[in-house]
Amino acid sequence: MNRILLGNLISFLASLALTAGCLMKDPKKVYVMQVTENLILVLSSVCFGSWSGISTLLVSTARNILLVKGRFDKRLMYLFIVLVTVCGLAVNNKGWIGLLPVLATVILTVCNYYAREIMAIKWSLFVNIVLWAIYFFAIWDVISGITQVVIAVVTLVSIGQMRLEKNEGEK
Repeated sequence: MNRILLGNLISFLASLALTAGCLMKDPKKVYVMQVTENLILVLSSVCFGSWSGISTLLVSTARNILLVKGRFDKRLMYLFIVLVTVCGLAVNNKGWIGLLPVLATVILTVCNYYAREIMAIKWSLFVNIVLWAIYFFAIWDVISGITQVVIAVVTLVSIGQMRLEKNEGEK
């Protein structure tokens, strides 16, 4: 029980980083906040014994660092898809639930390569957040699960505000 409580406390800190990233408009800053969130979530995932989560978070961290530095290309996209899939499947100890971080990370990796506009990045983050929310609830990371739902709503509001700003700018 202490591990679950500690994991949820650590996850709350990660959720604050994710919230900040979802509110930012600069793609590089979004990725920096994702790196921060991922590294904190690695610590909470240790508490939950979530090895597929740990492996996908570490691979995602490396991917996001390359994105921030502008060094993420198509070859690396494929490499990271293979890495996250092989590592995630090899250490998965949560059954089908353990596949959700792998799926979420593969989807986001593809979107990271193809998405250049902030709207596309935010939509890919939204899909990623929803998949992780389901996963978090399943492993008893209630804080992250609830926060992911809230962040999903915040992300949708942010997307809506950006659309309104764009429409007003076009008038």
